Amino acid sequence: MINISRESEINLINILIDQDIISGKDLANIKKVSTEGKKSQLDAVFELELTDEEKILDLLVKEQSLATIDLTNIPITDQIKSVLPSNYINMNFIAPFKIEGKTLHIAISDSSKLSLMRNLKTITKMDIELHAAKVSNISDFITKLLEGEETTIKSIKAANAEKQEQQEQKEKTKTFEYEVDESAEVLEETPEEDIEAIENESEVIRFSTAVVAEAIKSGVSDIHIEPYRFSSRVRYRLDGMLQEQTHFKKFLHSNYGAVVTRFKIMGKLDIAERRLPQDGAIPFKIEGKVVDLRLSILPTATNERIVMRVLNKDAGDISLEQLNFDENDLKILRKAIHSTQGLVLVTGPTGSGKTTTLYSILKEVSKPHLNILTAEDPVEYELDGVAQVQIKDDIGLNFATALRSFLRQDPEIILVGEMRDKETVDIGLKAALTGHLVFSTLHTNDAPSTITRLQNMGTPDYLISAACSLVLGQRLARKTCVECREEDPDITPKVLTEFGFTAEQASRAKVVRGKGCPKCKDSGYKGRMGIYEVLNVTKAVKEAILRKATTPELREIAIKEGFRTMNDMGREMILSGDLNFREYERVLTMG
Repeated sequence: MINISRESEINLINILIDQDIISGKDLANIKKVSTEGKKSQLDAVFELELTDEEKILDLLVKEQSLATIDLTNIPITDQIKSVLPSNYINMNFIAPFKIEGKTLHIAISDSSKLSLMRNLKTITKMDIELHAAKVSNISDFITKLLEGEETTIKSIKAANAEKQEQQEQKEKTKTFEYEVDESAEVLEETPEEDIEAIENESEVIRFSTAVVAEAIKSGVSDIHIEPYRFSSRVRYRLDGMLQEQTHFKKFLHSNYGAVVTRFKIMGKLDIAERRLPQDGAIPFKIEGKVVDLRLSILPTATNERIVMRVLNKDAGDISLEQLNFDENDLKILRKAIHSTQGLVLVTGPTGSGKTTTLYSILKEVSKPHLNILTAEDPVEYELDGVAQVQIKDDIGLNFATALRSFLRQDPEIILVGEMRDKETVDIGLKAALTGHLVFSTLHTNDAPSTITRLQNMGTPDYLISAACSLVLGQRLARKTCVECREEDPDITPKVLTEFGFTAEQASRAKVVRGKGCPKCKDSGYKGRMGIYEVLNVTKAVKEAILRKATTPELREIAIKEGFRTMNDMGREMILSGDLNFREYERVLTMG
């Protein structure tokens, strides 16, 4: 039998469906054979002779032009055993088999593993060369590679089997049922005749309302409604991760077109337009509270795809104390945001909570005697006492144009949603030098590399050095569920030292994980928290900017000045138990 993690198995089966090797209709048979024989779904695919390992291998070789490797007689060295954490190998179903100089050779079974390249480089600090191998070959090699850790493999297999059994049980007992909160409604002015015209589609209306109401009650940030050739699905992004809502699946697939039309009507979009993307907004009232949904419709090969961002107006009401800042970092941040001039930048990837941080800053500095102007794309939350401008690129109202106009509006504080180009950066920096306090965001990996990014955009060093007062780098990580924390058996002191822990810290660390319980919906995580680094642009950092110091040099100088990196904060949170090691790896491992 093939020992493969559930996630890798799903990825491989999806690839086979995409390539028309198996059809959606085959899935019922695959599940049946898998459940009855207590084997993986991949074993069931081979047993039903829907495809074979040679065809899967051939597919990968043709698609990615990879060399094939037979792992059967390859010796396993101690160096190979220690190159990657065992849980990582198991979870991702990859086989590291040879180290040549600074290159690590890894065998993979399908193209979904290509997304791991950057992560693997970061973990191993080596160049990665991929090879194609048969699924059973990789499964046997991993088993040999992790000999002495049989318990880990058994526990993963048992967990996979148990999860699959629970899912099967749920699907057997669950007919499509959903509750519609009676207080949930779309705020729309629809003529009486329209209501009569869609009366026969009342089930679709109930379904659409239920999808949105359930998402809002669960604290979801995004709703995805997606069509595929043989199925459709609803996914919610909760705590930054997408989770399929299987109870909506059956009804959605049977009524997909009607559901899309319903959301178009709710968002006041053109229901006849099916070839072009459309954007709209839906004001939604639930339990007396108004929530705005930002609606995006994208035509795909199979049908139109819907994504809705949930903009809860209360979410803009978070204080800086609630954002998990270290005491000293908060002190430095407060000093910068209460200055009369300067540029404060918040950096991080999309979805790292930059907007929430900026709104918390504005909430703190907003006073009746101050004139505060913001340029945002889009305006996510409404702030009292702040003039907020919605950017409209299609009519020429971009960040640079808005910023120029702001300077004629006699402001003390300006927020620019994003510094996308040199023009915006230059105007923002000059404004910060002429008695204005400017807040903005940039998409960079960390705080020190932000300075280098500004230099690369062609901004003069003297301008950056004089105007920049603080750079705040941040990420959002899922918090380990407090109800079901247990010691993580996979994390050894060796793994910890590889990730920058001191030998002393690694030896005494009691690393925990979430086992999974009803409170966290068996995910092991509940809620999210910020991980930050606050780069105070001190005199020493300013001098380094002027002499064109590299990012590593800037980081070293900042550390001497008391700078604490996000990785430092992440390690502290692992030791406190709030952060799971896997979440640290996912959020903070940067290539």
